[in-house]
Amino acid sequence: MRTNLRTKGLFAGAFAACLLLTGCGAPGPDAPAAEGDAIRFLSSDSTYGSGNEAGYYYFAKDENGNSLLRVVDYATLQDVPLCGQPNCAHSDETCPAWFEWGGTSPAVLAGDDALYILFSGAPWDGWAFETYGEKALPRILKCRPDGSDRQELVRFGASEAFASMPAADGKNLYIILTDYSSASGPVQKIVTIDLVTGAVSTDESVQSTEPRIVGAWGRELILRSGVGRNYYAAYNVDTKELRDLGSSESTAAVGEGVLCYIDEATGAVHTVSVEDGSVTELATDLLDRGSPQWAMLACVTEQGYVVQVAEEEGYSNWLVDFEGRAVRQELQAESTDERDHMRMLEIFARQGENYLVSPSRSYYTVRTPGPSGVTYGEDVVDYAFALISAEDFWTSTPNYRAVTRVG
Repeated sequence: MRTNLRTKGLFAGAFAACLLLTGCGAPGPDAPAAEGDAIRFLSSDSTYGSGNEAGYYYFAKDENGNSLLRVVDYATLQDVPLCGQPNCAHSDETCPAWFEWGGTSPAVLAGDDALYILFSGAPWDGWAFETYGEKALPRILKCRPDGSDRQELVRFGASEAFASMPAADGKNLYIILTDYSSASGPVQKIVTIDLVTGAVSTDESVQSTEPRIVGAWGRELILRSGVGRNYYAAYNVDTKELRDLGSSESTAAVGEGVLCYIDEATGAVHTVSVEDGSVTELATDLLDRGSPQWAMLACVTEQGYVVQVAEEEGYSNWLVDFEGRAVRQELQAESTDERDHMRMLEIFARQGENYLVSPSRSYYTVRTPGPSGVTYGEDVVDYAFALISAEDFWTSTPNYRAVTRVG
């Protein structure tokens, strides 16, 4: 959707998930190692889609609000519909990559050996269930990375909605579900879903304000809750125990076994160990090199900490290395919209030593169906993708390898 973000709150909301890349990289050489059947957070790598080592998956909307599942194939550098049918028009339910609008838009999460397609549910919009029936229910579909063998894994009721992205191990999918049916207020459920049978078990022991799964480490889910201030905890999926990991004013990024956030007043990076809660502080020269109105630590990579900064002239990416040295990334995305102030070059996903970015973008209008036959115009962004090495990205060298869109 078109963004014209002029405040810290709006910007943080749009980009809190944007660079939390799945497997985004270790915070340093001494990061603790996970043991046993480790859980992986199936983060939406950006607000747009999700990737694995093979490709980046995302939904594109047509003019009527329907969604087409596409993949950026890293091997061929092509952006194609996830459909293996020859001569397919990709315009109705005969196409395995096409999803009809059902009151909510789907999201795709990429695992190594499966894709999960989430429909969040909309219990606050009664018209959606009345109009679209079961298609408006919160549900999760599962398919292979090539789009084949699509099946519904689980569905929930009309009064429920998913409250976070999921995490998974080799046996189960874990997600937070909110039930709005109680007169006393919403009830949060940590749901475990068997990946083979679809069997569901729930735990209602964790009741907090707007809890979200934001990461995983070992056999624990990393949870964030709160409004205004962010509270973090580790939830063990086996014992159901909850451990406090502290709080911060700014949103923390989840790295390998750590939570990392930036102190806007000093520019220092704080790192919290998930294992024992210990906190370390890294002094940086971010405030000496730039004049941020505010800053948010968005991701941890092998090169260092990615920091999103708002300055008087606009928004930018900064890299703070593990010695505390900060460098600004100067590349900007081209845009067809003069009101588009989010010109910083976004990292959509990571593939080996490369980043998937979009050097240019445009917009088109979608007519989203609403109640009583009314449709609502929505400006949707259309990205042109490319790969760039991490080194070229941080030295602001535009050596792009363009991705060709097909179909």
